[in-house]
Amino acid sequence: MEAVISALGLNATLVAQIFNFIVLLIFLRVVVYKPIVNVLEQRQKAIADNVTAAENERKEAEALRQSYLAEMQKSKEEAQAIIQQATKAGEAQAQQILEAAKAESARIKDSALAEIEREKEKAVAELREQVVTLSILVANKVVSKKITDDVQHDMVREFIKEAGDLPC
Repeated sequence: MEAVISALGLNATLVAQIFNFIVLLIFLRVVVYKPIVNVLEQRQKAIADNVTAAENERKEAEALRQSYLAEMQKSKEEAQAIIQQATKAGEAQAQQILEAAKAESARIKDSALAEIEREKEKAVAELREQVVTLSILVANKVVSKKITDDVQHDMVREFIKEAGDLPC
């Protein structure tokens, strides 16, 4: 080996330094390099996991946002349906009130017409009674007097005068 060292022009110090360097490399590879590589791999894995988790959370957040938007739309539609139902119910109630008012108006009108008819019949009955009374009076006067043209004219005038004094 000394022959090889002298042929290459190396001295013992240089060979010792090369040997020390190789031992140092082996020591670093065994003791330091593996833990550093492990730490770096763990860090890289943690970063990749964080990126994956963040992407998954972003997807979940987007899905949640979409579900909230869908629920909001559904709520809006339900509110609109409730408003439409309330409007229809209000219109139906207003229609019922109008129909009830019309029915009450017709009932009052019919009642008034019936009352007018009763009063009319009552007035006609009273008028007939008065006509009968007047007819009896006229007949009494006619029977009591002999009818001549002058008497007949006087009786008609008297009858008209008495009829004009009646309250009808």
